[in-house]
Amino acid sequence: MLLNKYDFYDVYAVITSIRSNPQADYNGEIINAVCKVLSEKQESNCIEPNIIRNALRNIKSIDKEVFHWVYVENVYTYMDRIVKDEFYYDFLLNGFNLLSFCAQNKEFDRLYDLADALHNIPIFIADECENFKKSVKAQVSSYNKKYRTDLWRELTKN
Repeated sequence: MLLNKYDFYDVYAVITSIRSNPQADYNGEIINAVCKVLSEKQESNCIEPNIIRNALRNIKSIDKEVFHWVYVENVYTYMDRIVKDEFYYDFLLNGFNLLSFCAQNKEFDRLYDLADALHNIPIFIADECENFKKSVKAQVSSYNKKYRTDLWRELTKN
């Protein structure tokens, strides 16, 4: 599924919401909904607006106060930018799979730290960050030190 830059801003909002309440019961469902969107292949030339919001609206347990923005349709008179590079979708999908693992295993401290490390990545994608790899590596450096890992390598696995 192709996302526009505003959908990536919604992915940012999802990650920051997870970070603000890593113990929320609905996090697993939210993560799975985003994973489903990120993994769907584009089968037509039609771009569905508000795809992240639409996916989250179907989650009955979602906190409607925290996710109030999900219930507002964004109407665009001009579609600014469609992201077509599958690398970014795979990259974020790998990140959401890691978030899912932490949520399923109730590793709430790590879930918080991972969401903190990942939260700006959708903004980098939406805003066409000039040096994506350098920016991501800087963003995840604290996480890498704390967990003795290389998150860039984890997120770029196929």
